[in-house]
Amino acid sequence: MNEMLQRYQNAEKLLVQNTKNAVLNGRLKITWIDQNSFYYGHEARSEAGIEITYLLVDCRSGKKKPLFDHQELKDRLKNEGLSDHLCFEQMEIKGTQITFILDQKQYSYDFADQTWNSWGYVQQEESLSSDFYRVFVKDYNLYAECLKDHHIRQLTFDGEPENSYASYAEYSEAVKRRRNQEPCLPGILFSHDGKKILTYRLDQRKVRSLFVLQSFDEEGRESIRPQLYTYKCPFPEDQDVPLAYLYLIDLVSGKITPVQCDPFYTGYGLFTEHSKIAYWMDDDRDLVATWLSRGSKTARLFLINAQNGHCRCLVEESTSTFLNLGTHGELDGFGEYAFSNFVTQDRKWAVWQSERDDLARYFLYDVETGRCQGAITPDTILASSMIRWDEQQHLLYFIGTHLSHTSDPVYECLCSVSLNGQNFRCLTEEDAFHEISMGERYFVDTYSRVDLPPTTLLRDHKGKLITILEKADISALLALGYQIPERFTVKASDGKTDLYGILIRPVFAQNEEKVPVIDHLYGGMQCYFVPKQFTWDHPQNREIFGGLQSLAQLGFAGIMLDGLGTPGRGKKLHDLSYQNIHGCAGLKDHVYAAKELQEKYPFLDFERIGLWGNSGGGCATSRGMLEYPDFYQVGVSSAGNHDQRMYNNGWTERYYGLYDREIYLLGDNTALAQNLKGKLLIVHGAMDDNVAFSQSLRLVDALIRADKDFDLLILPRADHNIPADLYFVRRKMDYFVQHLLKKDPPKDFHFTLKEINNEKN
Repeated sequence: MNEMLQRYQNAEKLLVQNTKNAVLNGRLKITWIDQNSFYYGHEARSEAGIEITYLLVDCRSGKKKPLFDHQELKDRLKNEGLSDHLCFEQMEIKGTQITFILDQKQYSYDFADQTWNSWGYVQQEESLSSDFYRVFVKDYNLYAECLKDHHIRQLTFDGEPENSYASYAEYSEAVKRRRNQEPCLPGILFSHDGKKILTYRLDQRKVRSLFVLQSFDEEGRESIRPQLYTYKCPFPEDQDVPLAYLYLIDLVSGKITPVQCDPFYTGYGLFTEHSKIAYWMDDDRDLVATWLSRGSKTARLFLINAQNGHCRCLVEESTSTFLNLGTHGELDGFGEYAFSNFVTQDRKWAVWQSERDDLARYFLYDVETGRCQGAITPDTILASSMIRWDEQQHLLYFIGTHLSHTSDPVYECLCSVSLNGQNFRCLTEEDAFHEISMGERYFVDTYSRVDLPPTTLLRDHKGKLITILEKADISALLALGYQIPERFTVKASDGKTDLYGILIRPVFAQNEEKVPVIDHLYGGMQCYFVPKQFTWDHPQNREIFGGLQSLAQLGFAGIMLDGLGTPGRGKKLHDLSYQNIHGCAGLKDHVYAAKELQEKYPFLDFERIGLWGNSGGGCATSRGMLEYPDFYQVGVSSAGNHDQRMYNNGWTERYYGLYDREIYLLGDNTALAQNLKGKLLIVHGAMDDNVAFSQSLRLVDALIRADKDFDLLILPRADHNIPADLYFVRRKMDYFVQHLLKKDPPKDFHFTLKEINNEKN
């Protein structure tokens, strides 16, 4: 067999479609039943695939037992003509009844009386419900259905197109959702008693539009005439942006009360699954909300009276650069920042997260006087997400980084501290990244590193080990050819700051043979990019490590490196990205670190180095090829935001500030088009409703006017999720093989995997 063909076949084994099921018990889904028990699914491999045994855990003893009679349920599934393969998409236990979703259909079985029910295909919800009311949007207005008598009341009457209640801002994936008829849950927050809601009316009437042109046939019918889709997307130079005006609604009386505060700026939707921008106090008398100004320079913590909508500002903070409340690398996005601020239930104290001391800390405020009482958390650690506030013990549980026992400063650990700043403890002792599922008295801790498979433990709230629940089995992953990444540390371009990255070695390298290098990078400064946990899957069906595992099978070494300007390392280092989006979160550090990496790994051939990335990584790729043309020889840039003037204002203004033409022109990569020397492949999806297709076309135009040779790939059906497109993956492999390895890709090679429908990603 042709050697290169064999390499491609081996590379295919490392695509995420093959790796995502190759690890057993690496990511447990914990469901808490009460303060002393929970259940999860234990995975085992069988001829039919992965079998799940659901186990009930007694936290006090650490003992496990089957949650139900699995054989009885298997027999019932067989009797119903269904697969007895217990691997449910969703499952819920109430008493003796189990409700689950299998193959997108919902079923229930009662073990006590052996009652079986089926509800057919599960419909995607378009409403949110409490125990008393179901709330939904119709014709831009809110309606509430009483679940007792099913009476429907129209709550609002002044909603209209582009000024609708509980809707989403459009400038990310709006067209995709529209085309796929994906319902959006209304943006509401139910009170604890289920009889009141906090919601908003989103005004997009003056927001300018962008366009997507569909140039392919719809499934089942020919579509010769291209179809135009429009969506709202403000640029930084625009005065008008989406504004959310808050309202309180009593579902019993129908009374609507405007919240007396400035409108909220939003890039997607308020009160979504991940957002902690607002919440109800336990007694439903007040709400707490965090407001962030346009440009992210000022933030306020409000206490909202649930009766009259009056807002009391408890905390206000401003900065000359940008506030980065609640992100710290956890979310790759701009619309769902998880604010870590809260007010104690007695209304005496407010806790506010701030980077005013460089590393983020929690600060305590007296609610009555508004005075800051000082920091709660030590100045040597970074206090990230809040996990739980124990009102009785007066202990705050939170995620902390920069712990002295970790070898990477951004490894997350569970910590606790009293509101007076005393009794600080780190509750997870392993040098690793910890994922936490918190109960009232115990927590489940899964720890791992890129070079350490996951182990899941049960601990009490003081960190004492109760039992080891699971150790991940990665044998099937290794059998696919998976290369355990190697962690490395290098100096940044300032010559003093430690930077952290990973190396994936090539498979076919001989002794002392130099191999070409692929630098997979991202240019966004809202998150760190280098994986910290053991990685074998991707939520968007993209290649793990940007395909470096597959490229290793082809003969490339792969590196990933977080440069200066990424979050999680303190405000001073993150501020290096302020008015410096064009710095691509430390692009120059990648070039600077090459010398040190060459010394650490002599087999790396930096005379043959390529780079690639998507979205912010597409921008960084084009920037690297144009700003460092004598260093990078080959680049693959997909879905790149090459000119920051024409990306959405919500993300761009955070890092560039409010519009200043001279500053924003620094982020126009097209101005450097005349610098291109190497081979550059520009890729964009024609259906991209995140980074407009025009971004790449403007770069193409600039390269043409500069009389530069380049390659272009347009994917007519693809949206922003280009890395999930298998045709793109193969073409990317071919491009690096041809121009860095200087070898011919195998003729007529095609992945045997089923192509992902990019429209559904």
